[in-house]
Amino acid sequence: MGTTNNSVFIDSKTFSLRELFTDKFTVDFFQREYVWGRKQIEDLIMDLTTEFMKQWSPDHALKDVSSYDPYFMGEIVLSIKNGENSVIDGQQRITSLTLLLIYLLRNYRHVPSFPAGNVENLIYSDSYGEYRFNLYIPERQECIYSLYQNGEYSVPADATPSVVNLVGRYNDIAECWDKRIDENNVVAFTYWLMGKIVFSKVWTNSDEFETMNDRGLSLTQVEMLRSYLLANIDADARPKAMEKFDRIIRELSQIKLSSKSKAEFEFFKMYFRGHYAEDLSQSNNQTDFVRIGKEFHRWVSDNAKKLGLVKSSDYVAFIERIEYFARVYQKVIAMIQERDTQKNLYLIVNSDYGFTMQPAVIMSAVHYGDSDSEINDKIRVVSKYLTKVLTFRVWNHWQISQSALEARSYELCKVIRGMDCKAIKEYLDTDPLQAPALEYTPTLNQQNRWRLSVMLSLITEIVAVNSNQPDYMMNHPPVEIEHIWANHFEDHPGEFRDKAEFDAVRNSIGDLLVLPKSFNSSYNDDPYEKKVEQYYSQNILAQTLHKKKYENNPGFVAYMKRTGIPFKPYDTFTKESISERTALYRKILEEHWSV
Repeated sequence: MGTTNNSVFIDSKTFSLRELFTDKFTVDFFQREYVWGRKQIEDLIMDLTTEFMKQWSPDHALKDVSSYDPYFMGEIVLSIKNGENSVIDGQQRITSLTLLLIYLLRNYRHVPSFPAGNVENLIYSDSYGEYRFNLYIPERQECIYSLYQNGEYSVPADATPSVVNLVGRYNDIAECWDKRIDENNVVAFTYWLMGKIVFSKVWTNSDEFETMNDRGLSLTQVEMLRSYLLANIDADARPKAMEKFDRIIRELSQIKLSSKSKAEFEFFKMYFRGHYAEDLSQSNNQTDFVRIGKEFHRWVSDNAKKLGLVKSSDYVAFIERIEYFARVYQKVIAMIQERDTQKNLYLIVNSDYGFTMQPAVIMSAVHYGDSDSEINDKIRVVSKYLTKVLTFRVWNHWQISQSALEARSYELCKVIRGMDCKAIKEYLDTDPLQAPALEYTPTLNQQNRWRLSVMLSLITEIVAVNSNQPDYMMNHPPVEIEHIWANHFEDHPGEFRDKAEFDAVRNSIGDLLVLPKSFNSSYNDDPYEKKVEQYYSQNILAQTLHKKKYENNPGFVAYMKRTGIPFKPYDTFTKESISERTALYRKILEEHWSV
């Protein structure tokens, strides 16, 4: 096995992804569903990309990849049943890596020298003319086959949670893709993935084999941190400190995050990075940022003096600070989950966008000892700024994934530590995360449908709040993006060169609304002149298409006059109307963040 500097050595019992995935696996009915969330996919892509980029150089030949260090992905635990490998622990990683291989194959097989055949062999085998995927679970096969063949799958109403998550995570790969991997190095990355991603393969004949939690979200780090802190506290003070620490962990463990991550693990990672980390680079395994992510318990013990941990009372105070910021973390999560958008709109919008860094930035803004009112003020200031950054990036088709914004977000955390609310607002007014200008025209596609529905709901809510009619659309699921134009190219003779040009205009944001799914099902195919009458009974952004909205609606009319935003009704809706509505949506966002 080749090496590089600081070579990682893997023992002879490990198997590469290529070796492991040539086998086929089953999952017993009592095993859990595929439950990975967006956060785990983001972490996987960022971790793999970072490890690869540490070693890759543009002047390397493809054969140089063989000397790159391997990357250990943990244990795969199998039970041998009737000659088949039944997965006891590892199906989350096997499934997610299969989705990653499908994504690479579909998006990069056109690149010269891309090993398409090798990748296909790791996804499926041909069994007498039938596809047999490496993880064989009958109810998932139709979905996997469709993703492999088409890159998408229409999820039926009775789909299992696994199928829903498979489609969601595949779409997340595209949204979270780290652009450091592109056509210049994707071939090398794919060979590295197949040959240098390694697992420890364990066999057992027992279904009750005690397994570790997939993707390393184990409480082991928390337990070891607990042991370290308590061991350094005098015996007389230890019982009270232990009770406090255990209560913190018990309360955090009861939080159910949409990402499926363990809240207690996420809290410590965000807290230590946001409040204490100095070296936030990801250039090597010894930076504060990387070590906190992988082994925060050891990072604390190794940096005890820097953290002011010398005597027993220091450790007691450290636990008290942990308790305080755990309360802040719990408060933020509770506010998101309560979904009171009249009080916490921006906080909830950022969560709806899937921005997992929000609690870290807010916690860093809070100073130890801040009152509830001071904390609330900081939450409002920080979350509103983050909403602007995310929304303006979504408008411009920029990524808002963890890989795109994590480094910048933690740099922001480092700057605003200890600031009062006024100083934080003044600093955020300088736009440290560099929200782009609203230059382009957002266009609906398979990957950005959710983000655009959130942005359209936000635009709708801005108009509604300023017209004294708040009613955030994402609080009324199921909602869908509604095309104002019906999908009838033939109704627009002479306007477009072809159907593709018609689709591009129809999918631009000026032709879009967010409406209840029931409306979309009932009226989506109707001509505009019929739909506009129904729009008047819907949300305020849809109502603005109808002339009645401009009569006897003092709150809305006052907002329109105060801001000069060019609302207007439409008897007919043309290509020019779509351009005008695009400009209208842009103006709503620009005006909202200009004050």
